[in-house]
Amino acid sequence: MNPSDRELYVLEKLDQAVHALATGAGCVQERLEEAYRFLVAARPEEVSDRELRRVLVGIKDDLTFEEPVYREGRLKATVQGLDDEDASAIAARILTLRDRLREQLIDSPS
Repeated sequence: MNPSDRELYVLEKLDQAVHALATGAGCVQERLEEAYRFLVAARPEEVSDRELRRVLVGIKDDLTFEEPVYREGRLKATVQGLDDEDASAIAARILTLRDRLREQLIDSPS
């Protein structure tokens, strides 16, 4: 099965998010904010694998669940409330999702 252009686009956004997490400045919470700027463009409905689609939705939800108190927006409100352990766990899920999608689309034999 050849990957669709849409799935490859999602993989590209995940690659960019992982790059932001690995090389960005600041604490893990700040790097998650930067990574989300790429994740927001990764549309779950473009991922054909149901489980990976749910993981992507879950990551996005975990980064935007908090109601903003002022004008900071949901992402900032959520990320500011994450401790290092929870923020690192979300970052690890982004990396794992990227690796699993890459394996499915690129690395596995057709």
